[in-house]
Amino acid sequence: MYVGIHQKASPIRFFFLIQPNRPERFQRAMQVAFSMWGGINAPIFPYYEELPALYRLEFQINISTPDYYQNTIGNYDPDTILYDDDISKVAIAAIAGERTLIPIGSYLAEFKDYHFDQSISLLEIGVYLKHNEFKFLRNDDAVISLPSFPEDDLILKAFMGELPDFVRTGMRNIFGDTKVLEEPVVYWETLEAYRDQPNIDIVQLNSYQLSSWANKHYKRGAAIYFLRPDRLQDIQNYWNLRAAGWQVVPLIIGRSDLPIFKAMVQQFIEWQVGKYNGDHALVNLLTGFGQSREAIDAAWAHVLPDTKSISKQVMFSYQHWFPRYWANYAVLDADMIKSHIPFFETSYHHYEPKEGLVEFQAPVVPFVGKRNLSRESAYKTIVELSIRDDFSSFAEILHGITTRQLINLMGAMDFRTWRFSNAGIHRLIRDADDTIHISLPSALTFFNFYFANKGFQLKETANSKLTKEVLKNIGGLTYGKYFLQSGPLKIIELFEGGKEISYGHLMAEIKRQLGFKNNEDVKHFIERMLEHRIIEMGGIIQCTVCEQHGFYLLSHFQEKITCPVCRNQFSLPMSEPSSISWAYRGIGPFSRANKADGVMAVFATLAFFHREFAGSSGKISSLFGFELGQKNSADPAKEVDLSLLLRNLYDDEQSPDLLLCECKTYKRFTEKDMDRMMQLGQQFPKAILVFATLNNELDESERLIIANLTRHFQVGHGDRPLNPILILTGSEVISEDFDQLSAYKQQLKPYIRYNDLLGSLCELSVQRHLRIENWWQITERNWQENIYRRGMIQNIVLALKEKASFKTKPII
Repeated sequence: MYVGIHQKASPIRFFFLIQPNRPERFQRAMQVAFSMWGGINAPIFPYYEELPALYRLEFQINISTPDYYQNTIGNYDPDTILYDDDISKVAIAAIAGERTLIPIGSYLAEFKDYHFDQSISLLEIGVYLKHNEFKFLRNDDAVISLPSFPEDDLILKAFMGELPDFVRTGMRNIFGDTKVLEEPVVYWETLEAYRDQPNIDIVQLNSYQLSSWANKHYKRGAAIYFLRPDRLQDIQNYWNLRAAGWQVVPLIIGRSDLPIFKAMVQQFIEWQVGKYNGDHALVNLLTGFGQSREAIDAAWAHVLPDTKSISKQVMFSYQHWFPRYWANYAVLDADMIKSHIPFFETSYHHYEPKEGLVEFQAPVVPFVGKRNLSRESAYKTIVELSIRDDFSSFAEILHGITTRQLINLMGAMDFRTWRFSNAGIHRLIRDADDTIHISLPSALTFFNFYFANKGFQLKETANSKLTKEVLKNIGGLTYGKYFLQSGPLKIIELFEGGKEISYGHLMAEIKRQLGFKNNEDVKHFIERMLEHRIIEMGGIIQCTVCEQHGFYLLSHFQEKITCPVCRNQFSLPMSEPSSISWAYRGIGPFSRANKADGVMAVFATLAFFHREFAGSSGKISSLFGFELGQKNSADPAKEVDLSLLLRNLYDDEQSPDLLLCECKTYKRFTEKDMDRMMQLGQQFPKAILVFATLNNELDESERLIIANLTRHFQVGHGDRPLNPILILTGSEVISEDFDQLSAYKQQLKPYIRYNDLLGSLCELSVQRHLRIENWWQITERNWQENIYRRGMIQNIVLALKEKASFKTKPII
C-alpha cells in the first residue's frame, strides 16, 4: 500500500467585506490586498444585511441574502475574511463558515507594525528580489517600479495597483542603496509608454511567481469589460472578475479614445485567436449595468481592432448579464466563473504509511521572512490524498464533513491551522514548519461523520466485520479479482451450506466452469483457493461405531480419532487408506448459507466501480455492510450492502455522488428490497440507488418491482430524476471484457459522457434492463407536450382576437 500526497503551495487567500457605496473603504481594502502576496486574487464585496432590490436586479439574484454570500464565499474559497470594523462580526460569522475573521483595521494596524501574519508581505518579496534578482548587474534595464496615480482615478489604481504609504516607504528603505527603484506618476494617457518599459510593477510583485490552477483550464473566463469609472460597483466587478482568474480588459466609457485601450484590445484579441489555434475565436464583450447601447457602440468604435489578418477567425459577442459567481456548480461551470486557485508550485510524492500514519515534507516558499517566531502562518499548502487501498479501509474522497471532523479523522498532530473545503485540505504554514503528520482517514469514521451530518446514525454490523475478513482472505480487490468472475464464483458456491466436495468432483467442476483442459491448471486453482483460505482440505472417514461419515482435517489425523457425530473414538483406517476419501470444504463464511455469496457480490460491485470510475487517477470512498437509522426516530435501521462516494471521472470539481447499493449473487431481488431502497431514496434525495446482481439478466418479477420503484423517483427537474436508478447485472459486474461499459459508452455523445457519465449510465441501464421510459425520454416528452400546449393556447388566443375583430367591424 502507498499514499500519494499532492500539494499546492499557495498564498493564504482573503475575502474582503466592506461597507457599500464607500469608495474610500474599497480603496483601503484594495491597498491591503496589494500589500500581500497573492492579494490580487482576494475579492472585495459590499456587505448588505439585506440585498437591495437594485443590486438583485443588476446581478439577477433570486436566492436569499445569506445564501448569496455563502455561495460567493464558497466559490472563491478564502481562508480568512477581512471585514470593515463597523460591520457586525456576528453577522459575518453567520455566512463565513469555518474561516478566520479579522477586522480590516486590526489587521492593518498589525501590518503597519511589521507583524506579518496570515500572509507574505510585499516587503518580503522586495527583500528576496534585492538579494536574488538584483544582487548582480543585470543585462537588461529592469527596475522595481512603484507608480502613483491621480487621486480620484480609482479604476487606474485597481488596474495597476496601489500600496499604502508605509509599504511604499518600506520598499524605499529596502532599495535605498541601489538604483533599481523608480516611482513615476502614471496616467491613462501615459500608460502605453509606461507599459513598454521592462518594469517589475506592483501587480507583478503581488503575483510574483504565481500561477493559476483550475481543473478545466479551457474554461478560463476572458472578456473586454465596458465600465464607468464613476460607478464604484463597476470597479468592484472588474476587481472580482480578475480575482476569480479572469483575463479582463477594462474599457472605460468616455475614455475609450485613448491609445492605451485600443492597444490592449488588439493584444487581447490576438491572444484569444492564438488560444483557439486558428479556429474561430469568440471574444466576449461584457457590458456594465444600465449602460446605453449608444455609449457602448461609441466606446467600441474607438477601439475597433485591426482584424484584416484575423477577421475570419474572430467573432464578437455582447454579454449583458454578469457571470453568476454565487450560483451552483453547473452554472459556475457554464459561466466560466468557478474561481481559480493561485499557487506557487505543485508537487506529488508517494509515501509508505507506518501504522496508518504518514509523514511528509511541507513545501517551502523561498521569500518568507525568516526567524519570525511570533508569526502563526505565512502561506498554505492544499493537500490531496490518493490512497491505493485494496481493502477499502480508508476514505479517499472526503466530502460533507466539517474542519473539526477532518482534524479528528486525520489526527493532525500539530497546532497549525487546518481548513477543509471542496478544493482539498488546507494547512497553513510558517517558516519554522518542516514536516506534516497525519493519520490516514478511516472509511468507517468518515462515513460516521458524513451520515451524522445528514441526521443519521451508522452502526457497523457483525456481517460488516466478517466481510472485511473475507476481503483479506481473498487478497483484497486487486488479487481477489481472480475469484470475482463467473466461473470461480460458481466453484465457491459449491461449498455453500457446509457441503464437502470430493477431490474428483471438485476437479470435474473446475474443468467445466473454468474451461481448463489439463490437471495442472486445476491444481493451481485449488492451490489459490487454499492459499486465500477459501477452502480447507481433509479426509472423509466412516466411523466404525455409528457408521456415519465425518470430515477430518489433516491436523486431526491420529491413531485414534473422535467421531463428530457419536463422539466415540475409533482407529484411523491405516491398513485400508483407500477408504479415506480426500475432500474440501469452505472455511468460515464460505461454508455458510449465502454468506460468502453475499459478500462476493459486494466485492464484485465495488471492484466494478474501482475499474470504471477510479482507475489510475480517480478516487473513491466506500463502506460495506452497515445499518443506517435516522436519529431520534422510532423507525428501524436499514441495512445497506454497500455505500460509495464517487466523483465525475472527468471533473473533480463536481460534488461527489452518493451511491446506495443492494447487491445479490444468484438470488433475486424482492419486494422487501424495494421497500428498503424506497425509504433510503426518500431519506437521501439525489442519491443514486444501485441494484447489482451477478445474474446476467433480471427476471420478469424483478423488472416489474424495480420499474415501479424507478417510476416513483422519476420526478423533479433537471438532467437527473429525484433519485437515479442504476442496474448492474453480471454482464457488467463480472464481465471478463476489458471495458464492461463499452456498449453503453458508444451510445453517448462525448459532451454527455464528460459532463455526467454516471447519470447517463443510470438512464441507459433503465432503458435496457427495465424496458421503460428513462428520464431523458420523459423530459423530452414533457417538453414536446408543453410546446404543443403553448401552441394550442396561442392559437386559441389568436382565434379569439380574430373573432373579436370581426364583431367590431363596421357594417357597410
